[in-house]
Amino acid sequence: MDTITLTIPAERRFLGVVNLVLGGLGSRLDLSFERVDDLQLAVDSVLAHGDPSPSGSLVVEVDVENGRLLVRVGPLVDGGASDEGLRRVLGTLVSSAWPLDREGREWIQLELQRRSVTAEAG
Repeated sequence: MDTITLTIPAERRFLGVVNLVLGGLGSRLDLSFERVDDLQLAVDSVLAHGDPSPSGSLVVEVDVENGRLLVRVGPLVDGGASDEGLRRVLGTLVSSAWPLDREGREWIQLELQRRSVTAEAG
């Protein structure tokens, strides 16, 4: 499995780059526009809880595996991955989300599974 890693400055104007990459990967998996849009909104919401590294950057890592996308985002502000409001929003947008600890910093992993054709049509 290959990992795509984006390191972006912690500024809102760079979110378009992340969304462009996610859109391309979603297209490669034949995800519907709505599923890609949900994933982009989920990542944007997580990045809003970002706590830049000392260099002022945030990281988004994406794995494509067996018809699903795994997206790791971080580092986050302390408690960001367990923020109840964020978790509620993510629960409606992606298949699953869970916190990660990386070198003492909070990250979050999002999983977006491809729905069956009948589930996407309904």
